[in-house]
Amino acid sequence: MSKVSQSVFQPRAIDVEADRIALLEFHCLGNYESDPAWAKAAPYDDYRAKWLATPQPETFLSSLPKSIKDSRTIAEIWEHDGQAVAFLWVTFVEISGYDLTIAEVNDLEVSPEFHRRGIGSRMMEHAEQMARERGADFLRTETGVANVATQALLARSGFQVHRLQYEKVLSDNIK
Repeated sequence: MSKVSQSVFQPRAIDVEADRIALLEFHCLGNYESDPAWAKAAPYDDYRAKWLATPQPETFLSSLPKSIKDSRTIAEIWEHDGQAVAFLWVTFVEISGYDLTIAEVNDLEVSPEFHRRGIGSRMMEHAEQMARERGADFLRTETGVANVATQALLARSGFQVHRLQYEKVLSDNIK
C-alpha cells in the first residue's frame, strides 16, 4: 500500500451533529478493536448493533461537546478527497498537586480501508505536536492487549507501557 499524500489528507474540527454517524462508527470500531476476546466473540456487525442499542453512543456523543469547552481539546475528523477516513480525540487533564498536564488520546481511529498507509502515524505525530503546543507534559493513551497494530504504532511513536489492567471473567454468561 502506498502512503496517502499529505495534500489530500486533511484534519478538520468535528461537528458533533453533522458528523454523528461517522463519529459513532469510528468510536465503535475503536472499542471493538481494543476489546477482549470475549467481547469480540460475535462478528463486528453483531457487536456494532448491540453497542448502538446501549446508552454508550449517547454518552460518548454527549462527552465530546463537553470536552470541546476546553480550548486545548483536539477533536478532528481527517478527510481524504472529502471522505471522513479517521477520527482523533485528545483531551487534557491537570494532575493537581504536581503541576503536570496529561494529554489523553481517547480516540485515534482510521477506517479499515485506509489502514497501513501511514495515516495513524501522521495522526499520532500531529497529536503529539498539538499536545506540546497546548502545554502537555505527557501524552497518554491505552489500547487492548489484542490490538497489536495499535501497540506497534505506539511503540514506533515512542510510547512506553505505563500501567497494566487485568480482567477476570466471573460470569458463566460470558464465553
